[in-house]
Amino acid sequence: MQNYIQLLGHTIGFISVALFFYSYQRTKKSKIMIIQTVATALSCVQYLLIGAASGFTLNVVCIIRNFAFYYREKNNKTDLTTPVLFAVAMAAVSCFSWEGIHSLLITLGLVVNTVCMGIFDARKFRKTILISSTLILAYNFFALSYSGMLSESISLISVVIGIIRYRNIKPIPISITEEKLAA
Repeated sequence: MQNYIQLLGHTIGFISVALFFYSYQRTKKSKIMIIQTVATALSCVQYLLIGAASGFTLNVVCIIRNFAFYYREKNNKTDLTTPVLFAVAMAAVSCFSWEGIHSLLITLGLVVNTVCMGIFDARKFRKTILISSTLILAYNFFALSYSGMLSESISLISVVIGIIRYRNIKPIPISITEEKLAA
């Protein structure tokens, strides 16, 4: 019975990977957010079914974080409070789902991802994904999440392509003050 549950978990995980890949092909940010939130929810189910407690609980926090960041951006807020609060929440939640030292990998990866997502422009954020995805990939290796390993590998390849592709494009200033400083 346990093997069937894990097989179901891995199957759901691969559906999640397909949805993440599909979301990258969308042009509207709202569609991307909705599809990625569904994909993250499927990742939660996958982690739960394969017995990866840290992956499950931290991805639940990620779903809430994604909604908060979406509404934060929609209302043109750029405070540091939101990313820091979610990073602290992730660290706290990880204490309750501790599986061993490898839980630290996904915790650090998602904390770095959360803080950097909240404060950096797209160009700098892509570079930080190299760190966060590598940590999450390592966690997935220890958790035996095959779809998680595939997903993070795709993310790493995609971000390297993005870094190369957009290396000469200047970032859009976040505020008018930043625009004046750039001039």
